[in-house]
Amino acid sequence: MGGMRRCLLATVSAVALSTGAMAADIPARMPVKAPAPVVVAPSWAGFYIGINAGAAWHRADFTDFGGDTPFAFPRGTKYWSPDEAGFTGGGQVGYNFQSGNFVYGVEADFNYVSNKASITQPGNPFGPITSTTKLDWMGTVRGRLGVTFSPTLFYVTGGWAFAHFEDTFNVVGSIIPGNVDKTRSGWTAGGGIEHMFARNWTAKIEALYADFGKWDGFLTGFGSTYRTQFEHQVLTVRGGLNYKW
Repeated sequence: MGGMRRCLLATVSAVALSTGAMAADIPARMPVKAPAPVVVAPSWAGFYIGINAGAAWHRADFTDFGGDTPFAFPRGTKYWSPDEAGFTGGGQVGYNFQSGNFVYGVEADFNYVSNKASITQPGNPFGPITSTTKLDWMGTVRGRLGVTFSPTLFYVTGGWAFAHFEDTFNVVGSIIPGNVDKTRSGWTAGGGIEHMFARNWTAKIEALYADFGKWDGFLTGFGSTYRTQFEHQVLTVRGGLNYKW
């Protein structure tokens, strides 16, 4: 009996020692790595409103088509082509849609423009000719199409432009001043870069070219009617700041 008891104790001891050795051979559990945070790309979709400021280069062409009697220059003479730079500032509103990396939408803006040029030239026997052109304000309604790379958007844009011009031409000291005060419409196209630097804020820089076509101005004096043709283009380079919902 005593022998059996000693044999049983020896067997239990051997099993315990073997189990401990096996447990010592099992490697410690590897620490569980936390999942990487999911980065959500910023969305450009939604309504936005903002302000802008920059420079506007106004190019005009004045062409004299004369009248019943010689007025100033030979008929068909393009006698003045000013190219004047001035300040522009205003605001814009728009709405963007987004599909993957493509962003598209519509934007409208309205800007004050400080741009005026004037010249006095030798004219006809009645005296020197003074010509003036002035761009008062300009607006556009445009579509936009772009591609976004994370928080930066590259886009092209184009649509309808409208502006107010004041063109004058007259003989100095005479009673026959000519003045054409007109709001004109035309087309515009351009492009820009916009960057989303905060959840609801973007900054942009863009360039727009606008062409307003040709039109005629008439004045009557000395028993005749005289015609001058006007042509206007505007190049705008400006920076802007938008708040997006």
